[in-house]
Amino acid sequence: MTLRTLWGKLRKRNKGDYRQFQFSTAFAVTLISSFLMLVCSPLIQGALPDGGDSAKQVWLSFGVSAIGCVVFVLYVTKLFLRYKSREIGIFLALGAEKHILKRSLSAELAGMTAVCSAAGLLIGAVLAFVTGKIMELTVADVYNGKFSFTLSGFLFSALYAFILFLFIQFQAGRAMKRTNVMEVINEQRRQEPMKKSVSKAYLVSGIVLTLAGIFCALILPQIIAYTVGIFLGGWTNVFYLAAVFGVYRVLVYAVSSHQRGRNPQKYYNNLIDYGMMKFQGASVIRNMLVITLLLFGGLYAISYLPMMLSTSSQEAGYEADYSYRFLNDADEPAESEISDMAAKHNVTVENYREGAFLRIFGGGTERDSDDGSQLTETYYDRYAQYDVTSASEFEKLTGISLDIPSGSYYQIIGSSSYENIWYQFGDMDQLYVESEDAYLPFDYIDTVSYESLNISVNSNMGDGSRFVVSDADFDRLKTDLEDNSMETQVLFNIEGSMADKIAFSNELFRTFAEGMSEGMDVLDYYNAATAEREGAEYTEDFTGAVVDPENPLKAADWQFSPLMVPILDLQLLMELSTRLLMFSYIFIICIAAVGVIGYTRSQSVGLTNRQVFEDIRRLGADRHYRLVLMRRQLRKVFVLPTILGAGLCLLYQLLMLWNNDRQINGAEIKSLLIIAAIAAVVGIYQYAVYRLSAGKTRKLLKL
Repeated sequence: MTLRTLWGKLRKRNKGDYRQFQFSTAFAVTLISSFLMLVCSPLIQGALPDGGDSAKQVWLSFGVSAIGCVVFVLYVTKLFLRYKSREIGIFLALGAEKHILKRSLSAELAGMTAVCSAAGLLIGAVLAFVTGKIMELTVADVYNGKFSFTLSGFLFSALYAFILFLFIQFQAGRAMKRTNVMEVINEQRRQEPMKKSVSKAYLVSGIVLTLAGIFCALILPQIIAYTVGIFLGGWTNVFYLAAVFGVYRVLVYAVSSHQRGRNPQKYYNNLIDYGMMKFQGASVIRNMLVITLLLFGGLYAISYLPMMLSTSSQEAGYEADYSYRFLNDADEPAESEISDMAAKHNVTVENYREGAFLRIFGGGTERDSDDGSQLTETYYDRYAQYDVTSASEFEKLTGISLDIPSGSYYQIIGSSSYENIWYQFGDMDQLYVESEDAYLPFDYIDTVSYESLNISVNSNMGDGSRFVVSDADFDRLKTDLEDNSMETQVLFNIEGSMADKIAFSNELFRTFAEGMSEGMDVLDYYNAATAEREGAEYTEDFTGAVVDPENPLKAADWQFSPLMVPILDLQLLMELSTRLLMFSYIFIICIAAVGVIGYTRSQSVGLTNRQVFEDIRRLGADRHYRLVLMRRQLRKVFVLPTILGAGLCLLYQLLMLWNNDRQINGAEIKSLLIIAAIAAVVGIYQYAVYRLSAGKTRKLLKL
């Protein structure tokens, strides 16, 4: 009988120990392979702007997910090898050669990993196909991309499975380096007791460190930047380590500090519970800390979805269904052509209006940070080429009447515009009059909000600002301007079915993109004044927008991209689908790891304390008492880490939202409530894992 045959028989008798390793490996490969097959498909690649932040965010999220799965599998492999240690130790004691055992163990793990990886790749392909087809149908009206498998998706998935295989083999090789037979045999019984007791001051210091760490990493840099004008830089993230250390101290106190207090009888009643927990304290605290951090990371990842919804659901605030602007030297459709296009698609154009804007160079302040992270402010006479309209043109577009004295202006803003370190209202103080070759001074009056005229990537702030001046000043600025310095702003609504609106929007976008002039072929952050100052290199970097007339999603970085409310929901749906894919995978990985750690910790309680439970039974403890004792041991690992992980995530999100613009609006409150609801679901999941763990541990302890 060969060693492989013996291990095969052992595997049949200990299916539970093997099942956890097999499931975890297949689960990790399934997640990553489905992610890769979907992201590498034409459906997703066609929707991501070339070189844009969205693509970078996708691959960054993949990196986090991939690393999370590796760590997850390594943890399970370590636990599996701990189960195998007794078998390995017995074989060593019986005289088996270590190199033969090592080769046999390696072969067994290789076989299981290969089967699990193959199953994971197959299930991942099915999952990617189903998800891709759902996304394809969801956005079919706005985007004709199709899901299909690609060679790169399969190759990357297979490469990840192979990397996982190498890590598992490395872990097994390390486990076989131990030479002490008794240490190997007793691996499952090893205890890691706490070596100290702590006072309430230790708890207080932990809470202070946690809050101070978050404050110094998140809030303090903003305070310093606003008050002193110094940017502390990325090194402040080191303070998060202080927060982690603070959480660790809180957990240490929860495990090791038990005093008689005002109710000494309660202390004596739970003395065995306290002693058992303290005797395994070091390993328990490590598990609790890892669970807390994983829960925080998982909830933080999934929180991007409600946050994105809160910041992207402004279409309800748009005063017009369609808003776009174009330079007057472009070949764009007139009102009659828009009406004909609408009739072709069975929709009706309502409240069509046009307004004139000028592209005028003007003064302003550029705020930046120097090499020493000091905030710098540099004033330029020609800081930017602004959008400027008159009071009468603005009233024609919006219905809002403004009384503007000569030499003064209002700044047009949207609901998301707010002052910050970089941008201030009223920075513009002069505009260049082309016909007079001179600058005309202007005074800031106030802001006026109109969401449909908020066309700048910077929310009509900085070099993307738009202004309203008096009619007389507008006429003076307009003199001798060429068509490429004059702009037409169009606003209108439509009535019809959603399908007809989408068809009309697609044709309008195609016509608009094909008719743009050379001056409109620029990226979001292009500034003509900066191009004058910095020359050809800047122009080369910020001109040549990636615009596909057949695909509105590709226009994400186009400065003149039209705003079409009927299509925004579907575009947002595509974005949300991609983000859901990315962040939910991270969330699933974190939550799955939490479940596995909690479940295996529970089994450790049963394995390492089996003799203790037997001893107290012989001393007279009944079954009910032993059950209560066992449940108390398990609850420590589940309850406090869940509360800490969820609570810290909610606190961090609240502080982050307030830190952005010093206010919490209704949409952000709603997103926080959604995160709290997700945290509650995670709590239910933890309770389910606890009940499952308690049942397994009860069987191990024969209760």
